[in-house]
Amino acid sequence: MKRIIRLGLLLIAMVTGFCTQLSAQSALMSVFMNDGTVQTFIMEENDQVYFSDNTYLVIEQVSVSNVTNISLAEIRKITCEETMDVPENQVPSVAILPNPVHDVMTLRNLKGSQKVQIYSIHGQLVKSFEANGDQDVDVSSLPVGLYLVRTQSCILKMIKL
Repeated sequence: MKRIIRLGLLLIAMVTGFCTQLSAQSALMSVFMNDGTVQTFIMEENDQVYFSDNTYLVIEQVSVSNVTNISLAEIRKITCEETMDVPENQVPSVAILPNPVHDVMTLRNLKGSQKVQIYSIHGQLVKSFEANGDQDVDVSSLPVGLYLVRTQSCILKMIKL
């Protein structure tokens, strides 16, 4: 299971271009851990995020001379939101309920109309749709497995039973 999660996180990098330098604006990056804690990073123009040895997520914050290594096995979700002014207690709250999912998943807390894409663990786009606010989505046609659900503000892991 840990290998599948690592592959999923590497897929996130490929799908979103996460292994590149951030744009000129600052960004709020939140790393949601399996134990329920959240590590939040304010990323500046020259800061970098990349994967090392298929084992760690490396966050280099040049502006504050800080390097953080996080084991991929401990990560549940990563979100990144561009912003010019970041409140200290801001945490993105998009969620999939229930998770694991049987037939219908509910996307919660989407802000405005957003394109949502569901990818198989192999990187294949299996479903794409527009969603707004809280929305139920029929996933009964998807085979059992691990999926990545991409919104405009985050990428979530979904387990289909």
